[in-house]
Amino acid sequence: MPAAARLLVSLLTAAALSHAGAARADKLLFSGTHAIKFSHNGVIKEVSANGTGVAIANGSSGPLNTLQLTRPFAKITETVTATTPGIGIDEIRFQGVRINPSLAGPKGSPGKFAPILAAAKSMVLTKSTLPAAGTIRLCNLSGCPSSVPVKLTQTNMGVALGPGVGGTFMATGMSNTMVTVMGAPWTVNTTTVSYQTKLGGVGTIMDAGTAKGPLGMTGTTLNLTSMGMGGTLQLVSGIQTTCAGCGGNNSPSGQIARLTIHFAPEPGLLVPLAAGAVGVALLGRSRVRRSDSRR
Repeated sequence: MPAAARLLVSLLTAAALSHAGAARADKLLFSGTHAIKFSHNGVIKEVSANGTGVAIANGSSGPLNTLQLTRPFAKITETVTATTPGIGIDEIRFQGVRINPSLAGPKGSPGKFAPILAAAKSMVLTKSTLPAAGTIRLCNLSGCPSSVPVKLTQTNMGVALGPGVGGTFMATGMSNTMVTVMGAPWTVNTTTVSYQTKLGGVGTIMDAGTAKGPLGMTGTTLNLTSMGMGGTLQLVSGIQTTCAGCGGNNSPSGQIARLTIHFAPEPGLLVPLAAGAVGVALLGRSRVRRSDSRR
């Protein structure tokens, strides 16, 4: 290979590797789903929204140990109606329900999760708070004039509490209706909440978190420098509510919030790698043409 060609290939390769090293440092793109599974008059239902964002991680290869979400994504705005109107809660309105990394939890560092690998192997997250925002409105048949607005962004002395954080708060409405909300931090393990079934008994809702790589193995979540593959992190948070005055089969009423995050290679990383591949291909074609011309 001529000296000029070797120099070009070296420069392209160095640029690609340099950019790959920078990509390992911190920010990673992801697509994700924010879902809430809940009971409504004794029936299990689920609402969800999809979105994209950027997460700050410990690196772009190897086990995922630390992850931080820096902004809200996947806002849930949906109205769920009762199967049998007129008994209990007729509508549940999710109004801009989302995660809220801008509001710090009891241990600070909102939206930061660690140690993820250890927690996925049956340990616990020591950093696990990610507050919620938005309003869940519980409505009666006449269109919410006596509804109970459960505002998720609640604080105590400037510190968040409730869903995604831990702690209890209350929400009240007309007709002496009172809802008590007890939240829990996020986990990559299993969470369970209880609800009143249609027959009046007490059932459970269960969901689990995961931290898996492209091949589905725990502890190999990040592998973004190898053929553009990513991994999946799933976090869950249980919310337990009781309601005085809601009627129907709505107390206790459990909910489980779920965040499922799929990592993707940073687009900027693909540009220099692609440039290097194109450069090598062009040099190869040039060598073939010179070879043919000498025959």
